[in-house]
Amino acid sequence: MSHQPDVNAGTPPVIRKISDALVIPIPSDIDTPQPLNTGVMDDKGNFVAESTTWRNNIEFSHPPREVSREGLERIDGSWMFGGLMFGHFGHFLVETTARLWAYEQLKDKIDGIVFVPKVQRRIDHVLKVYAPFLKLLDIDCKIINLPEPAVFETVHVPQQGFGMFGMIEGLPEYREFMRERMGRHIADDGARRLYVSRSKLPHQRGGLMAEELVEEYLKAEGYHVIHPQLMSFEEQLSAYKSADYIVSADGSPLHMAALVAKPTAKIAVIARRPDVAQQFELQFRAFCGIETVTIDALKNHWIPVNHARPSRMSFGELDFGVVYDRLKQGGLITGELRWPEMTETQFSNLMAGLEERQRIGFKLFEGTV
Repeated sequence: MSHQPDVNAGTPPVIRKISDALVIPIPSDIDTPQPLNTGVMDDKGNFVAESTTWRNNIEFSHPPREVSREGLERIDGSWMFGGLMFGHFGHFLVETTARLWAYEQLKDKIDGIVFVPKVQRRIDHVLKVYAPFLKLLDIDCKIINLPEPAVFETVHVPQQGFGMFGMIEGLPEYREFMRERMGRHIADDGARRLYVSRSKLPHQRGGLMAEELVEEYLKAEGYHVIHPQLMSFEEQLSAYKSADYIVSADGSPLHMAALVAKPTAKIAVIARRPDVAQQFELQFRAFCGIETVTIDALKNHWIPVNHARPSRMSFGELDFGVVYDRLKQGGLITGELRWPEMTETQFSNLMAGLEERQRIGFKLFEGTV
């Protein structure tokens, strides 16, 4: 497989069965983002191409370094290869879960699922964090986050069925698996209008400037403000499953909402980064049949003074009137008073507080994003 799998191909997705399979994580002496040399080798030493992780039509992971089988742990039984185990919540949702569609076919044939860690630290902790999520999918088998190379009696290697950018719509098998299983045991929490806020995230994460004003405007419209990082997986899913209206900045929580949102829900995505909100348009359309309201109301990007361009640490400045207009047009709010812009004093106080919390100055990005 020398190119990114086509999730819209309309052909049955591939599961390769490999006997005497060598599963190789990223080398333990590597603790940098790249290169990600990891994957599955067959008994003849050939790389199993289906174990590649793809992102934006580029091989995000690459074939492993050569590893001798001599002295390696040998693990009996039949296993499913799960791919990279990400610690970052959004990448876990979009990339670590990408092969789970195959569990529906393999559940009675395997003893467990073997993942390889995205980075070689806190391996057991990352698995412990996400084990409850896998349980919510009724995945009832042993899970390994493999720190060192090992030889497995049998490994089933499914092709990637979901992912960033060109794979965001997912295989039909993936969508069916996640939509069917994810909300199966989730109760209705009664919240009908949700605003998914980033205002309590660590400030280094970046986000929307004066998001607290958005919260206040939407509270006046009957919205309940939630902070997903302070909630359990069950609580998050219950909120999204129950909601008739969801407003959120583009970000990881929307990937989860797409797994359980009802097709009648209205979803508005406020762009905080260029070209990202469109990903959620594709995902919600494919997973839920929902046409999202995408709101591009960014006036400016404010970036740390030692940065050259917007990044995960930058803050987007909204035109509140445009946000109001798009929400009103989309049927998500009913108020007659257009949301006012910040005064110069409000903005100055906001910027001073931001720089104090971040312990760094911010500057206006004047280039083209």
